[in-house]
Amino acid sequence: MNKPIKVGLIGYGFAGKTFHVPFITTIEGFQLSAIVSSDEQKVKKDWPNVPVFASLEQLLAEQPEVSLIVIPTRNKTHFPLAKQALEAGKHVIVDKPFTLTVQEAVTLNQLAQTKGKLLSVYHNRRWDSGFLTVKSLLENQILGELKYYESHFDRYRPDVRQRWRESKEAGSGLWYDLAPHMLDQVLQLFGQPKSIFADIAMIRQKAEAVDYFHICLNYLTLKVVLHATTIAAAESQIYLLHGMKGSYVKYGLDP
Repeated sequence: MNKPIKVGLIGYGFAGKTFHVPFITTIEGFQLSAIVSSDEQKVKKDWPNVPVFASLEQLLAEQPEVSLIVIPTRNKTHFPLAKQALEAGKHVIVDKPFTLTVQEAVTLNQLAQTKGKLLSVYHNRRWDSGFLTVKSLLENQILGELKYYESHFDRYRPDVRQRWRESKEAGSGLWYDLAPHMLDQVLQLFGQPKSIFADIAMIRQKAEAVDYFHICLNYLTLKVVLHATTIAAAESQIYLLHGMKGSYVKYGLDP
């Protein structure tokens, strides 16, 4: 039997605890071997037998057998942490958004190739049941030739909250939070567009980060619209598709 892949998790906030640990500890072949966190008590309450470290440096020094580093930390830290892990000879999975700039992404990709290590982005919403339904409809041509695709991720949060995602911090706001999911789904379905138009704004009072975007992607015979806002009190469709043989409308996220 092959030895399990020893995983080091960087950060034990909402993303790490909710979106990563369940898979690491459930899927055969992986072992949660170390966690980097500033709140050791919080980690130990859930995982009393997993070593906790104050920094990636400490983890790399004291747990050299860890071969895979998973990074679900604040967006602005993705690049320096991934770079540090790759330079140490580790495989790396980075939560979305991969990096904040194209140049950072290119640098990491080149470093991973030089080191001969796996570098991947965690796009969990490729497996959302709603998206899988849309994918199945298109693969089986239920709607005929698709002419229009619209996806929404609307919320009603009229008050700006005191948290980093709604602050002036680099990598904050809806654009970095939700657009990577929506753009990734479109790229999975249709590939690269011919052109893009983007309307990105801060529309709430006292907003310090992007809280609205409306993106139009143009293909040869297909129009794609991606929309997200924080002031949608009324329910809006998650997906709206029009094809030559019919349409598909979906409301609400699946549980």
